[in-house]
Amino acid sequence: MVGSERVMDELPNQDVTKRLEKVLIVSRTEASQVKDLLIKNGFKIVERNPDFVVCYGGDGTVLFSERKFPQVPKLVVKRTSICRNFDYTLYNVKNILPKIRDGKFRIRREIKLETKLENGKLVGLNEIQIRAKLPIYAVRFSVFVDGKEFDNLIGDGVIVATPFGSTGYYKSTGGRQFRTGIGISFNNLHNKEIKSFVVPESSLIRVRVNRGPTWVLADNYQKFFELKDNVVTTIRKSKSVANFIYVPRVH
Repeated sequence: MVGSERVMDELPNQDVTKRLEKVLIVSRTEASQVKDLLIKNGFKIVERNPDFVVCYGGDGTVLFSERKFPQVPKLVVKRTSICRNFDYTLYNVKNILPKIRDGKFRIRREIKLETKLENGKLVGLNEIQIRAKLPIYAVRFSVFVDGKEFDNLIGDGVIVATPFGSTGYYKSTGGRQFRTGIGISFNNLHNKEIKSFVVPESSLIRVRVNRGPTWVLADNYQKFFELKDNVVTTIRKSKSVANFIYVPRVH
């Protein structure tokens, strides 16, 4: 899950009067080292209403954090491999926390996707996917985007991904990393061979399930919805964005 390198979304912190002071830590494991570093640099650890969130762990932690605290700036501290230029190790954090405290950082904005349903709404930072509910059955479905029709497809479903998620599940189904736009990839098509492709961010992707049953899912969210046959589901760029704290020249 490598994020994009779009300079246009790398914005300096303009609000110098608003310091990031209150921080909430999200981690699935023990995070005392991170907590100690934050306190040492004058930050206040809180349980609600943070100025920013420290995501200490892997990409699943990042997705969970964005879902729980949408649009709140995230500082990503990885326990494993560094994937993006706004991912940091615990060693890096020692050098960047004073800069964050003094307002010397930038915000990287990443788009998200959304789909509205009869009984709810899903927002994804990585992807939104429509997939077979039962792995023993294929799904018949159609996709419509930008005047193109991919009708009566048979397979396991379709993945609609952001640049942030373009090396996640999207890549495993044949997609390539991209920097702008929205990616569409098909999961295990049986009757046709269609390569993954990218459309503009303004595009509306419409999916009609001709014969299910199917789920619609967003990222690693454990709440998902069943789609009715012959009902069109629309996936589009969300008004909500993910904001990541970026301090140049520390890697």
